[in-house]
Amino acid sequence: MKDSISAIILAAGTSSRMGRPKQLLDWGDRPLLSHVIHKVLYHPFSEVITVIGHEADKIKRTIHIRDSRFKWVENKQYGSGQGSSLRAGVQHISTDGPGVMVFLGDLPFISQYTTSFVFHEGARLLKCSSEPFVMRPVYQKTGGHPVFFGHLRDAVLEVLDGDQGGRALLNMIKVKRELFVHDSGIVKDIDTRDDYRQALKQGDLDEDG
Repeated sequence: MKDSISAIILAAGTSSRMGRPKQLLDWGDRPLLSHVIHKVLYHPFSEVITVIGHEADKIKRTIHIRDSRFKWVENKQYGSGQGSSLRAGVQHISTDGPGVMVFLGDLPFISQYTTSFVFHEGARLLKCSSEPFVMRPVYQKTGGHPVFFGHLRDAVLEVLDGDQGGRALLNMIKVKRELFVHDSGIVKDIDTRDDYRQALKQGDLDEDG
């Protein structure tokens, strides 16, 4: 499993701006988070870890994933910020693989091409360098997801704490790569009811998986 790459989907938030769990918003014929999970499972990840927190029991009762690579991880400290969820996900990686791609549960429009592009470029850099690195797609000068982390040391878990954890991790990694893409989906999240209404108008909710 030396060359395996894991995926982590962060979906533990309270959806405070939405007013109800956005993980369970109707999205075509399935909940929004289920849609995101299935899109990630389309790719050859060794495992797909989805970190939940707020309404965790309800989410697990509603969403059923039949793929041996999938597992839920519950972050009891989800209120402290996204960094704690990333830490929980990293702690539950079960392989010795050197790479992990991080997705957000409220970005449903990322194209499968973009995910594949980041996956293969990250895998290529894993073989070329043994240094920790971060690689992320960029759309019109704005960085988005999924973010690829390579050769993470155990020590980086120390900086993953609270809402600043992800930023602190990015700051400590010296090797950074940007992949310019023509995919607005990497930055198009769903935070508010207006976001949701606009997304429904866009249609093709199950495009690319």
